[in-house]
Amino acid sequence: MISFYQSSKAPLLLAGLLSATALLSACQTSPFAKDPVPEPRYIPSVVLGEAQTLTIMPNRVACESALPMQCLLAKSRDGSVFQIPYDWIDDFAPSLGTEYVISARPQIDEGQQSATGHWTLQNILSQRMVGTI
Repeated sequence: MISFYQSSKAPLLLAGLLSATALLSACQTSPFAKDPVPEPRYIPSVVLGEAQTLTIMPNRVACESALPMQCLLAKSRDGSVFQIPYDWIDDFAPSLGTEYVISARPQIDEGQQSATGHWTLQNILSQRMVGTI
């Protein structure tokens, strides 16, 4: 009885050792496999566009965006009204209840050939206190 137990123990031990070796080698990478290379990070090249005259309305409104934030209402020379997030005009800190006429330049991503939505203040042309609505 003991000899039968010892004779069946050796093949089981050998099978277990081979299985463990196969499992461990499956986890190893081959020396010919290349490491994955991440996509290059896009870094925009921002330039300033032509200066535009904008009228900044005296009140802030909730932005039409996924994130809750306050926007300024801006009116361009052609009369179109659009939103600019509150802190997206560099060097400009408007006061609530004051209407501004400013000269600002849009920031443009050269690689994408599109506006980023950010602006750079050139100068404040005029400002006047108005009643808030």
